[in-house]
Amino acid sequence: MVTLKHAVKISAPRGAVYQALTDLEAMRGWHLGTVEGAILAGQVMTLTPKPGQRFSWRTDRLEPDAAIIQTEVEGPGSSVGKTLTFTLSDLQDGSTQVDLTHGEWLEGDDHLPFCNTHWGEVLHRLKSHVEKT
Repeated sequence: MVTLKHAVKISAPRGAVYQALTDLEAMRGWHLGTVEGAILAGQVMTLTPKPGQRFSWRTDRLEPDAAIIQTEVEGPGSSVGKTLTFTLSDLQDGSTQVDLTHGEWLEGDDHLPFCNTHWGEVLHRLKSHVEKT
């Protein structure tokens, strides 16, 4: 099994980054397309970056200003059932490190390289948005 791993440093406190990851209004500022639902334990949030492409995530656990753990319940290819985790930590310079893992991929899965590229783009948009607000 393969787990995608990404990290980004954001020049903002953890609280601001956590809000951008959990508040739907804030998410609309940096995600492509539409954002619907809720990011609350047991609830589902759906991203529709373009017509015909939907990703839905059930929030399994929230640790305020520290972590978000979700399971994909709707998406293309073999993405359903995969776990997504955002972990936030303080850096000495006052910025926040965001570590993202997206797991349980089979080696050789045709969707794996596309998903890997997508997460890099998503974290870059998150960083740009949070650092501008």
